[in-house]
Parts: sequence; C-alpha cells; structure tokens
Amino acid sequence: MTALPLSRAVPIPVGSALRSPAPPAGRGPGPAEAARAIVREAGQHLSLILALPQGSQREVVRSLLPALLTQAKPDVRVRILCTRHTYDRRLLHINGGDGAGPEVRLARLDPIEAVMADGRTALANPRAEAGSHIFTTQEALPVQALDALFNSIWKSSAPLSARPDFGDRRRTRLVAGILGMLRVGATDEVAARALSISVRTYRRHVADIMERLDARSRFEAGLLAARLDMLPPPAERH
Repeated sequence: MTALPLSRAVPIPVGSALRSPAPPAGRGPGPAEAARAIVREAGQHLSLILALPQGSQREVVRSLLPALLTQAKPDVRVRILCTRHTYDRRLLHINGGDGAGPEVRLARLDPIEAVMADGRTALANPRAEAGSHIFTTQEALPVQALDALFNSIWKSSAPLSARPDFGDRRRTRLVAGILGMLRVGATDEVAARALSISVRTYRRHVADIMERLDARSRFEAGLLAARLDMLPPPAERH
C-alpha cells in the first residue's frame, strides 16, 4: 500500500517581526485589559488563536474568553483557531456578539495566544522563551504578518462541525492509531497486529472512519483527517 501523502501541519512561527520590548513596569494597560480593549474596538471581525498548553501561567486570552466574547459588538464575526489539546467543547456554547457563537477550527500550531481586530490591532502572547513578550501592536508589518498566517491556516483547516465524534476516549485513541497506520501506508495485517485487533475489526473501523468523514477512499480519508487534526502526534504513530 502506498503511503498517504498527507499535508504537513503548518505551525505559526513566532519570529522577530512579532516581538516587541516589554513595556516598563507600571506603564500602560496589562495584557488582560489590552485584550479586552482590542475586542471592544473590533468593528468587523475578531481572530483568536488559542494554542498555549492548558494550565500555562502565561495564558491570558483563554482564561478571559467567555468575558471577551460577550464584549464583542453585535455584528462582529469571531473566528477561533485552537489545537485539539486547547479546544474546549464549551467554546461552541459561548455566544459572540450576534448570539450565533464563534466559528472554531482545529489546527496544529506552535504555542501562542493571539487576538486580532480587523487586521489592524493585535495582542500576541508567544510561548515563554528568551526574548519573547506579551505585547500589543498597531504596527502594520507584524499585524499583517500574523493576520496573513491566521487566514492561511484558517483556509486549510476544516470547520469543527466536520470533525466526527467517535465517542469515548478509548475509541478515539484507536481511531487515531488507525489513521496513523493509514498515514504510513501499513498493510491491514501489519496495522491490525500493531493495534492488537483482528484484521476484520481493523477493516470495519476503517470503513466506519471513511463513512463518518464522507470519504470515497482511504487516501481521501487521510487528507480529511489531516485537515481536521485527527492524526496522532509523531511520537504516537506506529
């Protein structure tokens, strides 16, 4: 079986263009108030990235999310990119300004939080590393760079509603393992043995995955799984 040529995840790099010196202590609003101000000032659309590990002491946007979204103007479109590890089902039940709730998509992202309003103002909270800071900016270059990256990843990601629910965690993990086998092009016999299930059971699961993804082939199922961030991390792939 030929290995599926799945597209690789596109991480959001935190480059020098997205860094800014930390403001002097005691001057200017803190990150939380800056995030609120950006949300309140948005006139057309808000773009949010939630990709810091859960429980990180640097989290700002995620911890404020419910309050932030209630402050958005009624007609503002809200889009959220998150990873499968930072996705929270409650996001689907948080109403944005128009009461419809935010649009949510899953992607593989480098650790970062960000809020952008109308492609003009941004707050970026990259992972804790030497030289990185939480900052806000209205400078065209860094805001446009972050906005362009967001839109590129958004277009290549599938809506959350397209991601099938396979039930409990055990079955979801098995599905990820099967997708990993499809990814590397393992034969049904090799894959079934590695997953400690029978070949018949393996094929039944593959057929179920294809049906749930509305895929016409294993190749297409693999492509859709990659877009929905359903593939296991490299360390988990067999």
